Amino acid sequence: MALNETANNCPVWGAEGPSRLQYSKMVVCGYCQTSLFIEDQAVKQAGVKSVLTEIPSILELGRRFQYRNWTFEPYSRIRFDYEDGIWDEWWVILDSGVGKWISVDEGDIAVEGKIELKESPPDFDSMQVGATVGLLNQRLKVTEKNSAKCAGLEGELPEVIFPGDTHDYVHLSGPRGLILTVEYFEDKVEASKGVWIDPFDLKPI
Repeated sequence: MALNETANNCPVWGAEGPSRLQYSKMVVCGYCQTSLFIEDQAVKQAGVKSVLTEIPSILELGRRFQYRNWTFEPYSRIRFDYEDGIWDEWWVILDSGVGKWISVDEGDIAVEGKIELKESPPDFDSMQVGATVGLLNQRLKVTEKNSAKCAGLEGELPEVIFPGDTHDYVHLSGPRGLILTVEYFEDKVEASKGVWIDPFDLKPI
């Protein structure tokens, strides 16, 4: 699928870069690391800079990859700090045009997509590691409860986030590698559903 690309200039650096406007709400300039909003197909400076310390990763911006029968390209990366270290969230777009998030935490990799829950999840304080919760018409086990802080970002993102932003989250696990992530923000609760994958099934092409 050919993506609809529109060139936009960074108002700080003046650099030109392609923007997939149907997907992107925010872009980090690859030259000056300034965060830029995309509103009504116009680029606006957010006034925040983001610098990521380079850490080797299985994924890379601007390169195509394959997972089983999926082929995709990463368009952005968000790095989060949490009490056990850091992890990277990669926003990727499949050849079909569908967007997914790939979480990379050392050797643990999950592929997830945003979903709307039919039932309201318990509040964050009520979630307890080891407990079971009824969601997605099944019983899921709470395997992680934590808080995350955005440490930096790069590329083109489908949502607006800044370094220093924090939120709470819970991971729940089900059969056949199912993972449900519930994220608690100040003004909303979001959910993503996916599966854990074998890193050896993820290959550059």
